[in-house]
Amino acid sequence: MNLRTILIPPSLDTKQALRLRRFGLAALSYALSTILLAISWWFGALPTMAGFKVALVFLVINLGVYGAIRSGFNLRFTDPSLTLFQMLAAITAVMFIAYHMDQGRNVALFGCFFVFLFGVFRLTMREFILATLYTVAAHALVIGLLMYLRPQAIPDMRSEWLSWLILAGLLLCFSIVGGQINALRRKLSATTKQLRLFTDNVPAMTVSYDEHLRCRFVNKRFAAFFGLTVENILGMHLRDVVGPEAFNQIEAYYERVLGGEPVTYQRAHPLPNGESRYLEIKLLPHIDADGNSLGCFSVAADITEHKLSEERIQRMAHHDALTGLPNRLLFNDRLTQAISLARRDSCQFALLYLDLDKFKPVNDSLGHAAGDELLKSVAARLRHEIRESDTVARVGGDEFAIILADIARSEDARTVAEKINATLSSPFQLGSEGKSVEIGASIGIAIYPTEGQDADELVKVADAAMYRAKQIGACG
Repeated sequence: MNLRTILIPPSLDTKQALRLRRFGLAALSYALSTILLAISWWFGALPTMAGFKVALVFLVINLGVYGAIRSGFNLRFTDPSLTLFQMLAAITAVMFIAYHMDQGRNVALFGCFFVFLFGVFRLTMREFILATLYTVAAHALVIGLLMYLRPQAIPDMRSEWLSWLILAGLLLCFSIVGGQINALRRKLSATTKQLRLFTDNVPAMTVSYDEHLRCRFVNKRFAAFFGLTVENILGMHLRDVVGPEAFNQIEAYYERVLGGEPVTYQRAHPLPNGESRYLEIKLLPHIDADGNSLGCFSVAADITEHKLSEERIQRMAHHDALTGLPNRLLFNDRLTQAISLARRDSCQFALLYLDLDKFKPVNDSLGHAAGDELLKSVAARLRHEIRESDTVARVGGDEFAIILADIARSEDARTVAEKINATLSSPFQLGSEGKSVEIGASIGIAIYPTEGQDADELVKVADAAMYRAKQIGACG
């Protein structure tokens, strides 16, 4: 466990942790100021006891503010950052130092401007004016005390009051400018909040990357999709967000968009539960007025339902709804592919045309539900008898076609046909009562290229052989 984890524990509220980190900058400034105090003491510009008291005050201020933020006590105030309180405390310390310095007092007073810098992004103009009035009054008090208690420390009273006037004027100008800067910041913050409100409620994942692909803006939907929070994902590199493997796949798209080219692509994103979500990502380049790339914008939509619907439509268009086998449309496509591959590789394949025997009596006597169940059982048995590289399709009511890819001999096709005939001749158990029915099949065979050079010719040969087989009760 390192020191940072001890000072700012991970369990601390995100906003409180941010306030502690901001306070750390102030604490660093106090540390540097302590070094300057030591230098002033070394050159005799500051008495030992005064330097020790100021260092002690610095320590008390820092411990007090840290304790208030760490314990949550600061949340009771309008400004939980305690900016104005810290500034007034620091101004008080600066005036204490100025009172005890015989020389170089104006250098110490210059520290007021350094203190005021911490209020630029937090204080309103009214609060700045209040801090200015406090500083000017404190400086006037220091001059008054010096006049009556340590007159030897003021060699020229007119110069002292001139310094007071200059400090008052400069701080007033600083207050006006600082107040305007903070007003602009608040307007920008309000605009950013409106933008976040919009992006967090649109049905898309939006994110902006800089030219090094580090995230600089993201909406909640995007962060939640990757299991992160908006605060955690800001500043992360795209590689760390999507993972090294996915980044390698999409890196080229981002190289194109950083080059000024709009890009649209789709990808599947695996989820921890094993499912996948399909995303469509649109990338837009962020180009400045001089044509330089400042990064890119990404809008991602979850198209999983659309993709699944598209796949279902494609499946319905190419597969038989009852058996799940390829339909005639997909069969014709597979047959054309088989011819092209066989022609390219100088090999042969077989086309089997199959018609069920005694199917109509079953359908008529037991009903269409039993007929449908029988067809599904036939499809299951046919799948079991062929290789994964082969195709079995339902091309008619009780007609099926089988493509046996890359067979060594024509006799192999006849062997497969005999096995199919045997398995379809075994009784089928239908319905909840297990009604036993027996059917058979007539099978016609056509071999490419010896019995046909194209799809139509092969189908005609196999169909004719099937009818001859039906007449003689064998495999044709």
